[in-house]
Amino acid sequence: MNNNPTDLLEYKEKMEIKGKIDQYYKSQEMKNGLESLKRIKSYLPDTYKGLYIMRNIVFAHLDFGPILELAAEGREFTVVSGLNPSSPLHLGHKVLFDILLFLQSLGGRIFIPITNDESFVDGKTKSLSESRRIAYQEIIPSIIAFGFDPEKTHIFVDSDYPDLYNFAIHLSNKFSLPEVTTVFGENSLNTPGQIFYRSAVQMSQILMPQLPEFGGPKPVLIPVGVDQHPYILLARDTAKKMKLVPSSELVFKFLPSLRNPENKMSGSKPETAIYLTDTPDVIRHKIDKAYTGSLSSLTAHRKLGAIPEICSVFSLFFFHHPDKNLVSRIYRRYKSGKMTTSELKEIVKEFITNIILDHQDKKKNITANNINSFLLKKPLRSFLEY
Repeated sequence: MNNNPTDLLEYKEKMEIKGKIDQYYKSQEMKNGLESLKRIKSYLPDTYKGLYIMRNIVFAHLDFGPILELAAEGREFTVVSGLNPSSPLHLGHKVLFDILLFLQSLGGRIFIPITNDESFVDGKTKSLSESRRIAYQEIIPSIIAFGFDPEKTHIFVDSDYPDLYNFAIHLSNKFSLPEVTTVFGENSLNTPGQIFYRSAVQMSQILMPQLPEFGGPKPVLIPVGVDQHPYILLARDTAKKMKLVPSSELVFKFLPSLRNPENKMSGSKPETAIYLTDTPDVIRHKIDKAYTGSLSSLTAHRKLGAIPEICSVFSLFFFHHPDKNLVSRIYRRYKSGKMTTSELKEIVKEFITNIILDHQDKKKNITANNINSFLLKKPLRSFLEY
């Protein structure tokens, strides 16, 4: 039987989407001067790879070597990465926190800024108080429920850690407005609050662990999505000016939007994301409506197969399921057309529902005392001494 021209056209269009996504990450790597992780992966023991490096979700780096050396020697290293509290956490955020948990297992001391000031100045929340409420009621309990070690995890809400702003003021004369505009682009700097946050406050979060209060200059690793790379560039330049160690960087791919594989899952667009607060019915509905890598015709799917790499449903499984053999088996069956989209969706619905219900159960047990044990309260005074 000859292939239907309409089916072939749809298959071609989906393959073009895959090509565009592949090219996007390759171009970001080259444009930003990042290094591929391929060479490091070739000699790195599996113990130091974890799920996300093994699956090429963490795909590029800058100066990851010094961090690996510390881990191999059994010495502690420092990691900084956070997020803005404009909505409950979703599965895209979980990718970041799973990476942080893996780094903690290798010896990482983790600093997690909750950037409620960013949420407000970017207009993602109506008020600073709203962003603060989301931070304490939703974000921090969810982070703790992931299983971080309170002795090696330091969480702080920007607006409740005023010493951070003192440090930001101290850093604010280390770069010029034209430098900041070049790095971030004029479109992201529309208010005085955005200018101060993008430059000085963000830098203070990244460089703070190198203050004398935390032991002085040291390698610091920043895991980020590729769109956050400009922050690291400015931080590295600022560190050099201050005789600190330029930050290392790990760059990871986005968990795709449920509706469009070329976009990332976004907390401000509920239809694109599965939140860690969603009910089983909502999860099933969102997965049913998600973009897939298969063709519209079941006959064509059986004959031509699917494209798992652009399937938002398969991505949920690929990014989160720990069993590499099961993931590989489903990938092959779906790609060959032996597994239908409906069968894939049922498997993914059950898996995602289970991990979210498990997370919700753990989150219920987080108390105010638990939260307090994670909050960073150390005074920052070294740069104020006279």
